[in-house]
Amino acid sequence: MNDIVFSSWGGQVVDNRSGQSVAATAADIKLPLSYGSQQIAAFMSWDGLVITDKNVNVVALAGAYMREAAKLACGECSMGYKGTAIISETLSRIAGGQGKPEDVELLVELADSIQKNVRCDFCANAVIPLRDALKNYREAFVSAAGSNVALPQIYYITKITAPCQEACPIHQDVPGYLELVRNRRNTEALEVIHRTNCLPRVTGRTCVAFCEKNCVRKDIDSPLSVRALKRVPADLGIIKPLPSEKGTKKDKVAIIGAGPAGLSAAQYLSLKGYQVYIFDEQAASGGMTFAGIPAYRLPRNVLAGEVETITAQGVQIRLNTRIRHVEELRRTFKAVLVASGAHQTRETDIDNWNKDYDGLMEGVKFLHEVNSGKAITPRKRVLVVGGGNTAIDCARTVLRLGCKEAMVVYRRSRHEMPARDEEVKAAGEEGVKFQFLAVPVKIQSQNNKVVGAECIRMELGEPDASGRRKPLPLKGSEFVLPADMVLTAIGEIPDLSFLPQGKVDVTSWNSIKTDENGNTNIPWLFAAGDCASGPASIVEAMAAGKRAAESLHLYMSKNKLERPETESIDRAFHEIGLSRKRRGPKPAGTVRKYPHEMNAEDRSKSFDEVEECFNVQVAAREAERCLRCYRVMLIVKRQG
Repeated sequence: MNDIVFSSWGGQVVDNRSGQSVAATAADIKLPLSYGSQQIAAFMSWDGLVITDKNVNVVALAGAYMREAAKLACGECSMGYKGTAIISETLSRIAGGQGKPEDVELLVELADSIQKNVRCDFCANAVIPLRDALKNYREAFVSAAGSNVALPQIYYITKITAPCQEACPIHQDVPGYLELVRNRRNTEALEVIHRTNCLPRVTGRTCVAFCEKNCVRKDIDSPLSVRALKRVPADLGIIKPLPSEKGTKKDKVAIIGAGPAGLSAAQYLSLKGYQVYIFDEQAASGGMTFAGIPAYRLPRNVLAGEVETITAQGVQIRLNTRIRHVEELRRTFKAVLVASGAHQTRETDIDNWNKDYDGLMEGVKFLHEVNSGKAITPRKRVLVVGGGNTAIDCARTVLRLGCKEAMVVYRRSRHEMPARDEEVKAAGEEGVKFQFLAVPVKIQSQNNKVVGAECIRMELGEPDASGRRKPLPLKGSEFVLPADMVLTAIGEIPDLSFLPQGKVDVTSWNSIKTDENGNTNIPWLFAAGDCASGPASIVEAMAAGKRAAESLHLYMSKNKLERPETESIDRAFHEIGLSRKRRGPKPAGTVRKYPHEMNAEDRSKSFDEVEECFNVQVAAREAERCLRCYRVMLIVKRQG
């Protein structure tokens, strides 16, 4: 356990340099002081500095930190750009034994001015730990500045993140590409996005935007329209090939499933030089993005274009190919990564549910048939059971097919609905009706045709395992909703029939059991995406696909490679990176800009794309709202 010598983390000073105070630990300051098996000697970042090893030279530490911070200053204001550069240069001179006594006062004045006067959050917060160091270790700075002896070199590791970036499963450099969008450099912005995102045009339209939920601007006025801003370079920029080791390896690897997880894994492995083959039973690539997302949200040509970019790297995709037994692939491929998704609807407990009835269908199957171009006969009244994005997509789709009335029946309240708020709002504008706190209990039928559903009203009890309040039936509250079609969208499960029964570990809810990096209990078999995690978002599947691909790459190296140290650091400091805490001057409030949409009456009659792309002028103005909340974390490992 590391005892703290000094800490100013979070604005709370713990000073035990004399050894006379009560010892404090990582738990006391709520900051990890180790990662993996490695102990930390010093940590410096936007909310203070922490020293656990009295031999760490704080002046050298501050110099290293400001050198890294100055690299990120954007140049939008001279105070931040020039000020951090002067601080870095001054500390460098001091560390080299070429300082002057007056340098310390210069550092104090510059740090104070930057903290109070810069335009964005980055520089304002970056100087906070320097100010703490100058205040509490002033004698050390004065001594070093007046000496002609160079300080010992300090060895450190940096982690650069931002609250939005940390919240993103694939850790997109959000402030980085928004800065380029602001300056109308869309091709360069697309390069930044494409480094970690193989589906920029897809996610620019459909991402659930974890980044927006953790945007610092949220605590000031409203989050940036990050998802919509991503679409601008994705649609308008010119995509360029990524650095590749193409053709350097003769080994073939197989991926089952051409959805987001499989495509993400394929991109990573192909760039590493492997011969990658994807097998998918569907007629088109994309997995659930093809089968489950309607064209009015994701046009088919957009998805096809993303896949073409990946296949241009050399990835081979075999469509209309169902793998019957995964072990058969071992004859040709050294390793297999399963990313087959979750396309089977959970069994419903609705009484008299008979798949042979005309008008009963699983929501996922319904969307797949529509997206595949199959003709669907319009119905008068359609009930959709569920509260997620699939349910909303089903309801909006049936209206576009000519149905007169669509109603979503959900057992909880509007507040508990897992569907995206903007999708629910759009559905309401288009005429979708909602019946909350109700659930169908029995299908009503005549002559093998659906005529309605008997429902019961619910009330909310205590929270269940999902964290939401558990719906409880109200006795005697039964009522009937007339309908000639009922679609269920109550969650999906994977089809694992192609795995050897009893050999591959599975979870209690029939997903493939893996560790956090996609390893299964079979060394050559890996898994990622919904088949392992259960239904999740596109960006979560992409992140899982890359992690599993990294594990496959390590397996193929025959233990010659190890996972990078940065992974342990990322895990240890994830919660710290998520923090939206800021100590800079509060900016003026601004109004968030939203993309223009077709009016509700027109859009509900066709499958044309509803949302338009920002033009470059509007995108630049919205991107200007970004506070550039980068966090530089500088870590010094304890030696010995």
